[in-house]
Amino acid sequence: MAAQLLQIGCSRVEAIHMTARMIPTRTAGDGDAPIHWLEDRRQRVLRGLWLVLLLVLVGYAATTVPGVRDHRGYNPWLDGWLQNGVLAAATLLIVARAVLCRTQRLAWGFIACGVGLYALGNVLYFGWVQYDAALPYPSVADAAWLAMYVSLFAGLMSLARPRLNQPRTLWLDGIVGASGITAVATIWLEFVLARAVGSRAAVLTTMAYPVGDLILLVLVIGTCGLLGWRPGRMWLYLGAGMVVFAAADTTYAIRVATGTFQAGTLLDPTWAAAAVILALAALSRPQPYQAASSHGWSVLAVPAGFVLSALVLLVYGTWQHIPAISVLLATVTILGGLARGALTFRDVRSLAASREQARTDELTGLGNRRHLHEVAQERIAARPEGEQIAILLLDLDRFKEVNDGLGHSIGDLLLVEVGARLAQACRGDDQLVRLGGDEFAVLLSGSSTLHAQTLAERLRTALQAAFVVDGMTVYVDVSIGIAMCPEVASTVEGLLQRADIAMYKAKADRLGVAVYEPGGTEDITARLRRTEELRRAIDEDQLVLHYQPKLDLVTGRIDSVEALVRWDHPTEGLLFPDAFLPEAERYGFMRRLTTCVLGIALDQAQTWRSTDGPTNIAVNVSASNLLDRELPDQIETMLQRCNLPGAALTVEVTEENLMIDPERALDVLRRLRDLGVLISIDDYGTGYSSLARLRDMPVTELKLDRSFVRDIDLDERAAAIVDSTIKLAHSLGLKMVAEGIETEATLQALAALGCDIGQGYHLGRPTSAENLLPLTRRPIGNWC
Repeated sequence: MAAQLLQIGCSRVEAIHMTARMIPTRTAGDGDAPIHWLEDRRQRVLRGLWLVLLLVLVGYAATTVPGVRDHRGYNPWLDGWLQNGVLAAATLLIVARAVLCRTQRLAWGFIACGVGLYALGNVLYFGWVQYDAALPYPSVADAAWLAMYVSLFAGLMSLARPRLNQPRTLWLDGIVGASGITAVATIWLEFVLARAVGSRAAVLTTMAYPVGDLILLVLVIGTCGLLGWRPGRMWLYLGAGMVVFAAADTTYAIRVATGTFQAGTLLDPTWAAAAVILALAALSRPQPYQAASSHGWSVLAVPAGFVLSALVLLVYGTWQHIPAISVLLATVTILGGLARGALTFRDVRSLAASREQARTDELTGLGNRRHLHEVAQERIAARPEGEQIAILLLDLDRFKEVNDGLGHSIGDLLLVEVGARLAQACRGDDQLVRLGGDEFAVLLSGSSTLHAQTLAERLRTALQAAFVVDGMTVYVDVSIGIAMCPEVASTVEGLLQRADIAMYKAKADRLGVAVYEPGGTEDITARLRRTEELRRAIDEDQLVLHYQPKLDLVTGRIDSVEALVRWDHPTEGLLFPDAFLPEAERYGFMRRLTTCVLGIALDQAQTWRSTDGPTNIAVNVSASNLLDRELPDQIETMLQRCNLPGAALTVEVTEENLMIDPERALDVLRRLRDLGVLISIDDYGTGYSSLARLRDMPVTELKLDRSFVRDIDLDERAAAIVDSTIKLAHSLGLKMVAEGIETEATLQALAALGCDIGQGYHLGRPTSAENLLPLTRRPIGNWC
């Protein structure tokens, strides 16, 4: 057997450098270093040899059973050669593990040396000491046996070293376990010491063995505490080996002290069994290192057991003498256990607070996405048959412009105010959460589609009043998507996904509120794909402009046009704005898109100057552009590049966009007006503008919404509104533009009321620059 082990351990020098032939994983005992373990073939060989060794040990132990041997007492072949062979084989197995696997090599080298020293002591006793007539005690064999403890201690400390940087709660576990075991062990030691006879050196030597075993056992138990009492097989086998050593040495010391020791009994193979168990620990695959849990009531089970043992020991000491050191250690165990319980109680409270914080949105104080998932899962699981659950997904419109234009601090304050208003509009059992960014969600139990829609409208109404944030007035709106359980989904993820799709539809179609209907809403995958395509369209110049003529009702000429963006999609053809502008607005592309449109429009204006084409192009700008303080500088650069006056460009803005941040928007418009750029209020009459604000704005024209224009020749009230609006514009020195002219009668009526400019399908549909030019040169008539 020894020859086989040596052949495995020394067959090739390169066996020491087997990194490429070992299985990598993460650390079990070397901190964060990779684990290198034995290849399968060598592992099977070593384990096979260990099984053979175990069978030999069992056979040897069987010979010590009373009645098996022919005579009592020491047998040179069994208690000498066979026992020493088992110890040597166990030593070589540990050596093979240290040589063939570099993970924890130093530690297992020390342990192999310790077991080898014990085997050496046995050989010295077998071959020399027992034949001495005086039978010295202590002898040279005792020196080898005692040296074993130093080497094993060094090996165990090397294994435990990566575990020493642990929380104090785990250190308390180690102290409680070590002091509890030591408290009980000191009673045994006193029993042995009281019965030890002989010289001082003999007594000290007799006591050194159980003390050394106790130190090693305490080290193993303390390490198990540092591992959260989940040490893994290797440490369990090491602990078992130390326990067997301690039991054997303590029994031996007691029998020697009482004069009852006899060779050839079951005690003899016990030391060899301890060595074989240590060899099994050496052949156990290291487990990946995981930080032990240091909190929670479950980890108190083992320390509580030690504390209970210490209490029993102190109770026992009230009516039976026990050593003072045992009382002290038992007290330390109890105090350590109480401290461990106090820290655990603190950790549990801290964990509960952390869990609550993990479920709460830090900014608004509302629940967060995790909280929504937990509550929704519980309610879905407990939902009675026939009951509906609704999730409302809310997304603030134009919040990105507020955040980018006014700064994140203002955006955060606005979100806090929005959350407070939404909370006031919800019922007591409605779960309102902030999912992140400008997205909120509401979970409704026992709901119906009608009830969900009613709440959605109430939430929208709550947000329509102006917000005053840090002295600034801000207006926001919200788009809400609704998904019903179990009609469209029965999981939280499914409901959120479908509510998101419905919310996107509400935003794209300007519905305010939309309910998800299977098959009736755009698929989310297609939406994300469209978003990426739009990004590419801006980068690859796939955007084109069509121009709609604007007729001067005084001169009868088409001197200005409105630029309308189209997307020349590579596979879908020409797409109109409603197919992609909502995505651009939602995902923050509007600034880049508007910059692209302005560049194309001004290049075309430069071309028309040399061909007697329109002299002014109107371009719509979004809320994000209106809050962009760099927009005037960008437009000035473009005008200079094209050698155009500011009056060649009209910037059209809606009343709704002006109200996001009126002061900032006013500053941007004034700077544009200083460049000579014309300013038009688009969709006038449908927004929030007051006459006082209109008076202060640097606008040059009002563009009356088509809803006021279409019935002007049939409805006297409509005609009266248009007439008064035209007079208001003229009194302020502004031009009036009417859009939506689709009949000759409407055109005649507007001209009669003194409208300055008309626009609509009756005058011309949006078309390419090439097709527009002939239209501008065709005589249309004088509408004076």
